[in-house]
Amino acid sequence: MFKLRPLLYSSLLSLLLAGCSSGVIRTDTLSSEFPDQWQSAGTENEEPAPGWLQSLADPTLESLVHEALVGSYSLAEQRALVRQAEQSLVITGAPLYPELEFDFDAGRSGNGSGNGVSSLDADLSLGWELDLWGKLSDSEREATLTLAARRADLAGARLALASDLASAWFELQTVEQRLVLFSRRLSNLEQNLEIIESGYRLGLGSALDVYLARNDVQSEQARVAEQRQSRTEAVRSLQLLLGRYPDGRWEPLDALPVLDSALPAGVPGTLLRRRPDLTSSWMALLAADAALAVAHKQRFPSLTISASLGDSASRLSDLLGGSLAWSLASGLTQPLFNAGRLKAGEAQAQARVEQLEQQYLGLVFSAFAEVETALSRASALQQQYEQYLQAERNALLAEELAFAQYRKGLVEYNTVLEAQRRSLDAQSTVIGLRADLLTNRVALYRALGGDFAPAEASPDTAAALSPVAALPSIPSATLSGDQDA
Repeated sequence: MFKLRPLLYSSLLSLLLAGCSSGVIRTDTLSSEFPDQWQSAGTENEEPAPGWLQSLADPTLESLVHEALVGSYSLAEQRALVRQAEQSLVITGAPLYPELEFDFDAGRSGNGSGNGVSSLDADLSLGWELDLWGKLSDSEREATLTLAARRADLAGARLALASDLASAWFELQTVEQRLVLFSRRLSNLEQNLEIIESGYRLGLGSALDVYLARNDVQSEQARVAEQRQSRTEAVRSLQLLLGRYPDGRWEPLDALPVLDSALPAGVPGTLLRRRPDLTSSWMALLAADAALAVAHKQRFPSLTISASLGDSASRLSDLLGGSLAWSLASGLTQPLFNAGRLKAGEAQAQARVEQLEQQYLGLVFSAFAEVETALSRASALQQQYEQYLQAERNALLAEELAFAQYRKGLVEYNTVLEAQRRSLDAQSTVIGLRADLLTNRVALYRALGGDFAPAEASPDTAAALSPVAALPSIPSATLSGDQDA
């Protein structure tokens, strides 16, 4: 009654369910809505290869990700949640086994005459609730699946940290390149101002040109100061991800890398087994289904067995030396009247299953949307980048030609200003588009659930880097156990 019927694709089933079936979770309408391939043009059906961090060819970024995985406070919090879930599994599984206790009591009593009597008692007791209906097994299964969800959350947090750090790193490089661009433009404007002022003193220029040139220099000085502050803020954002003190200081950086290859995205159906957040949501849904089975079986009788063995004596040397008293008992408990509490608990558990089912379906389609958006954005950004590269070359030539013609008296200084503005805009846009291409590539890897650790990494390195390493290995018996009452 509480087994999950086949869901979505066989790849997801083989990974997560290992043969489960269902009568509670209704997701039979989802599989018919899966397309055979992504709708964005230019994508390949080949699965994305692991190790996207290495594909960016930035050793500094790789070392920063290593540092962040160790120093991140949010990741340490997720690890603590996993440890809590591991201990909860131990606690939940304990009632499946007998519980053995030893009690030792010592006392002394007397009257007003001063005579006293010592008493020593020792008892060994055993208690065990038989798992007649599988209620205790279902509780353990719920805890196992909850642990799987927490481990998937940890995997998702590792992937999110790596992608957030890469994005912050590219943002810092972008700000740095624009700072270099604005500083170089300021130096050129200062040189131009000297030439214009010299021409004005010789009677070859107008005062208006001098004022306009001075205005350009002062405006660019303000822009450089603003960009330096932006760089400081970008450094602090990066340092927070690394778990460092955010002092805002960083060494000068290299230029942004240029991507020269497309990323294969596989097919939509395989996304379900790659993304840690979908794995976590699915495990939480399975855990809620197990909790529903527990709530249902709370209404059934429970059978307990108890046994005890003990003795009493006035001296320690006599304790357990005589005839031991023993007892053996069993008890059957059947809920009869509880004002609807157990029935309401079952209905509440079923409503939670329905809630988590809808939440999972929403996450699935949101994941599809993220991939489709990143794929289409990659194509659009590449087209823009290629066009603006040509525009940048033209703008630089136009700027150089405009100032040369101004010095010959062929054009007004306003023409020079317009050429400079277009040149600056084109160069700044190219830097921004190069960063957008990199950030969107990282976002696509993240949307695809891509593993940032290389496939050929050593086991220790893979365990430290890979979000997949944090995913659980759930025994098939745990997932496919019969929960029918």
